[in-house]
Amino acid sequence: MPEQAGVKERVLVIHDDERLREQLSRVLADADYRCTSVSSATQARTSLAEAPFDLMLCDVQLPGESGLDLVEQMLARHPNTAAVMVSGLEDGALADRALAIGAYGYLIPPFAANDVVRSVLSAISRRRGDLDAEEELKASHEETIQRLCAAIEARDPDTASHVGQMSESCRAIALQLGIPAAHCDLIRSASAMHDVGKLGTPDHILLKPGPLTPAERKVMEHHAEIGYHILVGSRSELLQLAAVIAWTHHEKFDGTGYPRRLERTAIPLEGRIAAVADVFDALTCDRVYRPRMSRSDALEILEQGRGTHFDPYVLDALLAVLERTPKVPQTELR
Repeated sequence: MPEQAGVKERVLVIHDDERLREQLSRVLADADYRCTSVSSATQARTSLAEAPFDLMLCDVQLPGESGLDLVEQMLARHPNTAAVMVSGLEDGALADRALAIGAYGYLIPPFAANDVVRSVLSAISRRRGDLDAEEELKASHEETIQRLCAAIEARDPDTASHVGQMSESCRAIALQLGIPAAHCDLIRSASAMHDVGKLGTPDHILLKPGPLTPAERKVMEHHAEIGYHILVGSRSELLQLAAVIAWTHHEKFDGTGYPRRLERTAIPLEGRIAAVADVFDALTCDRVYRPRMSRSDALEILEQGRGTHFDPYVLDALLAVLERTPKVPQTELR
């Protein structure tokens, strides 16, 4: 069915039964929805890749493929889209699965036009409401980060300036490694809290203008666990990742780091990224106990830790980032 102009919501009708597909499209077009109809999962994927849709109205069983599986995959790729399932069977288990994968409704023929329109209107409205709530929650989490970083800055201005540079370096490394952009942004935000545990470190150790004694070093190292316990337990994906990074950014690739002596891939990739970015940015920032190093001197130290302190794969990603911007100050690596 050709798309119609002058209306707002776009609906993709996915059904292999031509009669039902045309019936659904006609009902929705009469209610001023802009409809596109397809008969297979392959066609649905193509349509969703070509244009945004407000809603998928999808048959539970498509030729050669489960409509439920298709919707689950497409909702992950197109999170702004709502979904309503269609089935010729009144099956409680199918209805439960539909709701579990994120569909907002479940229609069973024969269809009353009002029921179809009501289900579509409700699904689109609820999805928009959920997206608004997600944005509000995201803003709340960003505020949490800002406040925690402000608390760190109040304790230690050196750490505060390091936080911004280090988190941007984490994002750049993650992008170089081919991690999806959305997760790279999450890594950037989460890694800003990697040193939040230093809130629990005594001033005479945190601000000491010289080398730490072995006993003082042991107290300082405890900040990784303090940070983890500050952040752990949240339902927020951002704070969950921040807890992991706080806990693992001082682990070493060869298992000699702290606090748990993890090694190689037992260290989460985000922790291995943070380890490289943390040391590089610490070396190239002024600290109370020493001036900043040049980039070349800092990289020489990182190379000495290849395969022992640092994951070579992650270290190579940092080098690739720096090679692309050889004359740009580290503070501009974003």
